[in-house]
Amino acid sequence: MEVPIYLFTGFLESGKTKFIQDTLEDERFASGEKTLLIVCEEGEEEYNPEKSAEKNLVILNVDEEGVLTPQKFAAWDMKYAPRRVLVEYNGMWTLDKFYNALPENFLVYQEIFIADSTTVLSYNANMRQLVVDKLTSSEMVVFNRTGSDTDRMSLHKLVRGVSRKANICYFKVCVNDS
Repeated sequence: MEVPIYLFTGFLESGKTKFIQDTLEDERFASGEKTLLIVCEEGEEEYNPEKSAEKNLVILNVDEEGVLTPQKFAAWDMKYAPRRVLVEYNGMWTLDKFYNALPENFLVYQEIFIADSTTVLSYNANMRQLVVDKLTSSEMVVFNRTGSDTDRMSLHKLVRGVSRKANICYFKVCVNDS
């Protein structure tokens, strides 16, 4: 059986956890399906399964990139029988290793790159390869913490310099803010 994966990428403190938590709390997304959430990075925010509209949720923490193997995914598939998987991916890990770790029946349905608009250009200047790695296959780029002084054109050029297909979203308030 095919297992859809929703892959959330970005760097530490970009707002991935809050974005995913909000998604899990949205009754339009929560359909009662067995959902496996794989968390590959721990930041300031923590998941609150009790607030989730998705009551059939299993959360796994993965601290090492090498844990993600086809055998491990197959074992999780057998143990938890998820109908979908959400992954909060570590921004310092490259995506090719993730994609190579997926068994044949696990398919990425959507990849979303979440970035802090106040720091992403600095990340790009200092770690361009990691930024490009995340932007290349993203279908949507979400820029948090944008304000009237945000240079949206530079953010737009950053995305379009790598991907012509990604949708770009700007949020004035960080999805980390309550």
